[in-house]
Amino acid sequence: MAKDNSNKNLQKASFQNEDLSYANFSGSDLRGANFTGADLTGADLSGTRTGIAPADVVLLFIAALIVSLISGYVAMLTGRTLHGMLTSENPHVRNAGIMSAILIILFILYAYWKGGRNAIKNMIAPVIVCALVIGIIVNIAGLGTGNAMWYMILSMVLIVIMFIIGTIARAAAGSLSNILFLVVALSGGMFGRSVGGGIGTVIMAIACMQISKRALKNTKGFEFLQKVAYSVTRKFGTSFRNTKLANANFLKATLKNADFSGADLSSVNWVDAKRINCLEDRVIITDSKKRKHG
Repeated sequence: MAKDNSNKNLQKASFQNEDLSYANFSGSDLRGANFTGADLTGADLSGTRTGIAPADVVLLFIAALIVSLISGYVAMLTGRTLHGMLTSENPHVRNAGIMSAILIILFILYAYWKGGRNAIKNMIAPVIVCALVIGIIVNIAGLGTGNAMWYMILSMVLIVIMFIIGTIARAAAGSLSNILFLVVALSGGMFGRSVGGGIGTVIMAIACMQISKRALKNTKGFEFLQKVAYSVTRKFGTSFRNTKLANANFLKATLKNADFSGADLSSVNWVDAKRINCLEDRVIITDSKKRKHG
């Protein structure tokens, strides 16, 4: 007799390698559940909800929030220092500030256009080298301490971390991830006392938000950040890895952060199912509302 698990809270439940053929899971909360290797042939999964369990979302969000606060502080330091350089009466310092600002803007634009990996490979290293050279020259020439360059180098590293954190937040918490970028801007405003500091944090927050969004849309060139989202789904999401799902019914299901890699998906009914950040044979399915597989 088919098992009836309909309309139940089955968060983080384990059904690994179980025979669940023709079982009824309709309307159940399957966030964080593990169906790895199970037989769900002909199972009714209509109206189910998959994804990351709320407890894990909170933990991921708190970790991301802490890093965002640190990122906001460093973004403020960078913006405030550049503002000081750009308004300096010393022409050499002003020129260094202009060069620094241009490098940061080019990096953000390049990352948005070509993807984070290409930007890190083709721009992070050159930017760091240029910043080191400028910092050394400024220090030796007695034009300043060179702290602006050290802040810029650190900000480049933090920008990359912010991209990763933003992608994790979007994969885990969806629209809640916007709060993280708001925290970046607000923390910079709290720590900073200049217009430059505030502008710096806002620019970095918006850039990270847009780049992480492009990564989750499966845009070419963002493979690294997509792998980050994949790792979050694989570790914390609902697992259907190597599961037999032939003729299963996902009618009107909300499928988020579900891992279908290696699963038998022949003749599965996806009608009116919303699929976000799901994995199928290691390909991220970003958003498919109406699709019938097989």
